[in-house]
This record gives sequence, structure tokens and C-alpha cells, in this order.
Amino acid sequence: MPPRKLPKSKPPEELATIDVAVIETESTNQASVFEVETSQTAGEIEPATKKPLRKTARRGRYSTVERPMTSADLFPSAAIHPMATNRVIWESCNILSQGEDLDWKYADDGSPHYKSLVAKGRGYLSFFVTKDLFAKHPSVLEGEAALALIEEFDIRAACMHLIYAAHATQLERPWEQSFTLSDTQLERYLGLDQNKKLNKQQKLELMLEWAKQPCHLLVYVSYPDQGKVKGFTVSRTHLWEMTEPMLHFQECIQDTDGQCVGEKQWVGFTLRMRCGYWAEYFLNRERLQDKSGYYEYGFLSKGLLNGIMSTWHHHAGAARLMMWLLFKTRVNRHSPLSVETLMKVAFGIEDLQTARTNSKERKRIVRLWLTSLKTLIEKGWKVEPDAATYPSEYWIETPTAQAISQIPDDPEAAIAFWSQDAALPEGDRITDFKKRVRGSFEQLLKGRIWIQPPAEIEEKLDEIADSRRYPQRERNQTSQANLDRDQSPQDSSKSLSRRSSRVNADFSSVGQKSESLSKVQTLITSGEELRNLRISKGWTQKALATKLERSVSWVKMVEKGERNIQPEDQEKLKEYVLEPAI
Repeated sequence: MPPRKLPKSKPPEELATIDVAVIETESTNQASVFEVETSQTAGEIEPATKKPLRKTARRGRYSTVERPMTSADLFPSAAIHPMATNRVIWESCNILSQGEDLDWKYADDGSPHYKSLVAKGRGYLSFFVTKDLFAKHPSVLEGEAALALIEEFDIRAACMHLIYAAHATQLERPWEQSFTLSDTQLERYLGLDQNKKLNKQQKLELMLEWAKQPCHLLVYVSYPDQGKVKGFTVSRTHLWEMTEPMLHFQECIQDTDGQCVGEKQWVGFTLRMRCGYWAEYFLNRERLQDKSGYYEYGFLSKGLLNGIMSTWHHHAGAARLMMWLLFKTRVNRHSPLSVETLMKVAFGIEDLQTARTNSKERKRIVRLWLTSLKTLIEKGWKVEPDAATYPSEYWIETPTAQAISQIPDDPEAAIAFWSQDAALPEGDRITDFKKRVRGSFEQLLKGRIWIQPPAEIEEKLDEIADSRRYPQRERNQTSQANLDRDQSPQDSSKSLSRRSSRVNADFSSVGQKSESLSKVQTLITSGEELRNLRISKGWTQKALATKLERSVSWVKMVEKGERNIQPEDQEKLKEYVLEPAI
């Protein structure tokens, strides 16, 4: 591969700055404002020049710095934006959020690296760390210095990494083109504009540190043949390339003698970022079309960023899970997840191994696990235990607790409640609650959980799945929309009436199918039958889920044939769906 020309950069200690000098004269009460401009091209940072902005005095605050133009905001009107979700982005996000809890190996030269296998071990990704943020050929950090840098990785830097991945989707060739971010954009994305505990300088210092951490990662790619895409190799390159941050300062006011009054204030910064060379194979629409690369994307919501930023300190396990599940649910939302895998993500492999042998640590892990599940639900994630594998005594609300909450307050009604409970067979009574016994923790680790992303992300993922499942339908709808746009009003009305007739015919045929089906059988045996009956009654998936006391995702998966209907669901279906309403 031909090498790319990268911008020349100064040493990281000498950061480019933009200053503003305000000179105020008491006798004339006039002010002259000068701006120090810093222009950065693809070749190098040019020397600063001064130009006057205003010579006449006016009331109020003076404008400070004319900053470089930034890239388009991620959330201008909506709370969601496309984001790159390829394996390189996913694994680097795991590194930033889990740090030293991952399985780091040592090379022969003493440099630690994290290796992730792909395609069932036929390929791999290797990640290294470096201190050379602005060097064209960065060196790999070794020994204790590398471990110290890995320990400093912050989950808030992983949020910054997600922001970069979202901005990269705005570019056609992100390995060649760059995007520009300002501190005010990052402050809004991370929700720091609502934080009143930190002053401006503290926020700037934190954001600049988080912004640099993803740039400490180097990646080497060895991908095998997969389908029509031939295998390829990417030499060790930056995960994210960063030019020297431009720091913006408001200079102090000078008196008549030219002496500085007050201190120079740091008021902001600007970042210019670019993907490493790996993006030519993982974020390349042209290669996707000719089957020589990939272009995988999901969605990032502002609510998810704010949720992670607000929970990482008190519920680090829940924040890690949200970060990992953002990618996992993009790949597979229709299979339950292993509790052991989720605990390794949330608490680390070492802590989980200790919990297997230490009862005190086991109790702590279980308590943190239940708290993490509650936090996920509070942040909009849909979490359901798999009834066949997950032990009920380890759920957020056990059946016993739910039954006790139904005990009436009235004394006579309570006596009747306990009398009915005593008449139940052994094992079904409230007093026959199931305790956690020896070995139940291992049973918990073998359990499985169904997890779906927040509603705004799930809706967008459904649209992607539908477009891939019915590509011809999408093309027909697009061509029909273009045809309607070019038609005259009379032709458009005729076309609309014809389509309405077809839709009504389709719905009547569905109603006839469901009516004849309900006459010959009393059970729903397939998702298609459930969908036909639901449509015939005019119910939405949400309305049906409410009647069956199930989630909307469960209804979707049943109708797609990805989940089976359980016997207890058949009883509710018979009550609400099959039997006519009175």
C-alpha cells in the first residue's frame, strides 16, 4: 500500500495557541482588539499573523476568538446519529472502558498488546499503546510505562471514542479527510454543559485529556477471506490521528503603561481528527460495493452518552455494560446473552474468578450485578431473564417479593389472602420461597438474559434489518415516491386511490385468513398466524405486548419466527386474541 502524507507536527509540549489582546485607553475610552490567527493546512501550521477586528468602542463584552469552522453537529435536531460499529471500533472501545481488566499479553520486546481473534480464529486484531500522539511513525510503548498508561484509560475517553466514530460516518473517505471538533460541541455531547460543579478550566482540562486517550492506541489488522471479501492486512497504524490541539486564550487587559492587569484565561480548544489507515477497509463505501472491504454502522444516541457519563462513577459495571451492549445488540439482538459473559464485561475476569471461591466477594458481585441490571432498566434498556435458565432467586424482583407486595392492608382481606395461600400445594406457597443454596452462583453464571437497546436505537436497527430483508420493497417504495413527485395532482390522486384499494384488499385478505384460521384451531402455532390475527383486530405490536404482559421486542421476535410461544403465553393468547371480545 502506498504510504500517506501526514501533516508535519510540532512536539506535543508546544501546543498551537490563539490569543486575543485587548488594549484599553482611559483617556479616549476606545479599545483596539487584535486577533492572533493560526491557520493549519495539510502541510504545516503557518506562523501567526495579527489583524484588527474593531477600532471603535462599544458597550458589553468584546468578541474573543474567531475559531476554525467545525464539523456538523451530531444531534442538531434528533437525539440519534449513525456511528461506525466495525470490529476495530468495538475492540478499541473495550480497551478504553475495561483497561487492565482485559487479557493483555507481552511480546518478545516487552511491549504489552491486546489480541482479539476474528472469523473463528482465522484472523486477529492486535492493539498496542504509544506516547507519540503526533508522530508520523509512532513507537510502541514498553514495560511499566505501557502498563501505567493502560491503567489511566477512562470510560469517559471511550465516550469520546464513540463521538469520533460517529463523526467519521459524515465523511466519504475518513482515512484521508479530517473532522474538526470544538470544546463546546464536546461539552454538549457529554452533558457537561449541565454540570455546575466544575468550572470552565476544569472541564477543558478533563475533555482534552479524554480526547487524547483514544489516540494512544495503535492497531494491526490481519483479516482472512470472508465470503466475497478477500483477506487483507493493515500495518500498525494510529487508531485516531490527531494534529496538535489549538488552544484558545483570552489575554489579560493592559494598562496605559503596557502592564498586564489580571491573568490570561484559557477559554477553549479545537481538535482536528482523522481515522487511521484501517478505515480504508472498514469505513469505505467504495470497497463495500466491489466486495473488497466493509462498512458497518449502528447508531449513537445522546441519551446513551449522558447515561454513561452520569453512571460511571457510582455504577461502573452498568456503564461498561451499556458501552459493550451498544455494539453487541447491533450484531445480534435476537439471542439471549450469557450471565458469565456479561459479568466479565462489567467486573473483569479476575474479580469473577475470585467470586467463585470467596463467599464475601461473591455476595459483593451479586449485589453489584443486581444494581447494574436496575441501572440498565432505568436508562431505557429492556432486560428480561430467560425463564428456562436464569434462577429466579437472583433476579431484581423475586416471585416471593412480588407476591408479598400483593398482600392487602385490610386485616380481614389479609386473613383471606393467607388462607388461600395455605391451601396451595407445597412449593407454590409464599412461605415456600426458594433460598440461595450452595452451587446456585454457578447456576447463575450459566443463566441467560434477553437484552434490547433503548427504544430510539432499536427503532433504527429495525429499519436496517427491514431494508436488508426486503431490499426490493425499499427500491419499489423509493421509485414510487419519485413517480408520485413527478406526477400531476390528478394522476397522483388516481395512483393514491389505486394503492388504497390494494392496501384494503391486503388487509381484508389477512382478515379472512385469520378468521378462517381461528375457526379451525384454538392455538397459535407460528409467528405468521399471530401477526395475521393482530392485524385483523387492528392492534399494534405495543398493544398486543401490553395485553400479554410481554415486551414489544418479544412480540417482534415471535412474529419473525425467532422465538417460540410458551404454554403460559398460549393461555393469554386464548383469552385476549382467539376468543372474541364481548
